[in-house]
Amino acid sequence: MLFKNIDINAKKKLDAYFDMVDYEACEYCFTTLYMWQHAYKTGYYIGDDFAIIVGEYEGDSFSILPLAYKDKLDEVIDFVLNCFENKNKKVYFRGITKEVVDILKEKYPSRFEYIQERDLFDYIYEAEGLRTLAGRKNQKKRNHINSFLKEYEGRYKYTLLNKENFDECLEIVKDWTNNKEEQNDFNEGMDDEFLAINKIFNDYDELKDKIKIAGIYIDEKLEAFTIGEYLNKNMALIHIEKANPDIRGLYPFINQQFLQNEFSDVDFVNREEDLGIEGLRKAKLSYHPCKFVEKYTIREV
Repeated sequence: MLFKNIDINAKKKLDAYFDMVDYEACEYCFTTLYMWQHAYKTGYYIGDDFAIIVGEYEGDSFSILPLAYKDKLDEVIDFVLNCFENKNKKVYFRGITKEVVDILKEKYPSRFEYIQERDLFDYIYEAEGLRTLAGRKNQKKRNHINSFLKEYEGRYKYTLLNKENFDECLEIVKDWTNNKEEQNDFNEGMDDEFLAINKIFNDYDELKDKIKIAGIYIDEKLEAFTIGEYLNKNMALIHIEKANPDIRGLYPFINQQFLQNEFSDVDFVNREEDLGIEGLRKAKLSYHPCKFVEKYTIREV
């Protein structure tokens, strides 16, 4: 069985399989897998009405949930288990949801160990709460935005971005990376993130049917940008959000504007995981998630 690399040419083949599922985890999206292909060596195999996604982490091959209709999921999971057995490898899953953990525990008692990966939990928010920032719990966010609006009234512009703006976006990423405070918290993986963002920009023509990119200009200089898309019909997924950290209120403002203008119809927003980074966790919790997408690593005993 031949697994092919998830390159940009795989998009047309895999989109239909991502449309089969309504998973809420950020991994179950072509853009996510493509962005990080260089880091996880993600690949795919297309079978009879299903697709299998594999990757590599710390030298070991793993699989995530198959892309298949719910009534076929058990059968396809068995297919994946057989793939590991045929290669004389112990079964290794990553990014597995609680629902599938329960299935495996019932079907294969004592065969696997289950590791809850808190650092990989996706943060899910009520979209209307992020669009309005209503209520006492969001008072600080509203104060930051009001400060921004007062300071930059008549000087800012929210707009969708395209290829002619991408060099400006990359300058923001470089400036953000060079910020000493940010660098202390986010040093690991910044090179990978820069490559991931650049891949989106380089292949924008192939990805623009799904992704949306927006920015905030202040005094005609791009100071923030964000990248997102629909993960499913009722949930937006935010891949990237970068802003000048010295401008008070800019982060909550672009977050709010992006959802108000581009995702006004969704009930939920996935803002991905915090990777165990203290500053990132604090920032994500400050928006008051309504739930988490719990993820598990599963290994054969």
